[in-house]
Amino acid sequence: MKRTLLLLTLILASCAPQFVPRPDATLFTGYVALGDSITAGYQSASLTPASQRASYPHLLGQRAGLDVPMPEIGDPGCPPPVGVMGQPNCERSHPDIISPVVAVPGAKVHDVLATTDTQVVNPDPQLYDARLYRAILGSGTTQLEAAIARKPVFVTVWIGSNDVLLPTLRGDLSKATPVADFQADYTTVVDRLKAAGAHHLVLMTVPDVTRVPALVPVRLLRVTGLVDRSCDGQDTYFGTSTIATASQDKPLSCTSPEALTRDEYVQAQAIVEHYNAAIRAIAASHGAVVFDVNPVLDSLPGRPLIPTTASPFGRTFSLDGVHPSSFAHDRFARALAAFMNEQFGTSIDPR
Repeated sequence: MKRTLLLLTLILASCAPQFVPRPDATLFTGYVALGDSITAGYQSASLTPASQRASYPHLLGQRAGLDVPMPEIGDPGCPPPVGVMGQPNCERSHPDIISPVVAVPGAKVHDVLATTDTQVVNPDPQLYDARLYRAILGSGTTQLEAAIARKPVFVTVWIGSNDVLLPTLRGDLSKATPVADFQADYTTVVDRLKAAGAHHLVLMTVPDVTRVPALVPVRLLRVTGLVDRSCDGQDTYFGTSTIATASQDKPLSCTSPEALTRDEYVQAQAIVEHYNAAIRAIAASHGAVVFDVNPVLDSLPGRPLIPTTASPFGRTFSLDGVHPSSFAHDRFARALAAFMNEQFGTSIDPR
């Protein structure tokens, strides 16, 4: 993108509260963030006001000296986070605030185009929650429709993890979104955003889903007695949802359909690489820029040698073993700030 572009910084839509910008920032109206649970701020199997405020879009706005309000859910969350008792609260705390963050937990690329609180095709109960669609987008509204209604000018898009994540955790990659479908739907999203006036787009890559701690190698399960002798010498993985069904009396078998073999592990990584190649091709043909999230993930701490109850997956992941922690969101915001400064000449604090 040309260096002669106006200096770029995130700000609220015109209906948003007043804020005090950085003195060295040229204001750029119309920021919208599309995506899935990561962009929404989902942590520890929950969307809470605290986790939403810890999300990278909100933190990035703060670094730019701007206010990026989230569509905050009431406590204790929707649903309550891991280890917290109570009834789900899926209502908006401030329904009058129009948030520029329209990301919905569980969304796949096609969901951005077609899914609402009342309209969904073949929903997966681990991904689709009509209450969250209604709270974040309003009734009968798709994520893309909500984004366009906010008159987008500068847009970040981080979508695609859910197209391959659960098939990986369940050991059934035949359920991953075909690359051709992924590319077609993603292209439609970008086409419509551009047609709606989104002149500046940052497309974010799909993270390597094999890195999530919720995908556990059998070498860590042998000492617990949760796998049988069929796993001896095997480089195989199980998702935590499958592991939760096992016991020493009924251990998991590495011949079961839920087992992710080494070849399937490599296949999952290849699917992500194909998705990311599609994203880069779409960016090149639409004048967008690509922010690669995987080097950021590579720089973060890995699985701890000695897990603790408070932090079983270390500093990088929340208690569900899938979604980034507040620490990781802060690192994403810092990396995005540096990326935007390089690409657009902004002066966002990356420290």
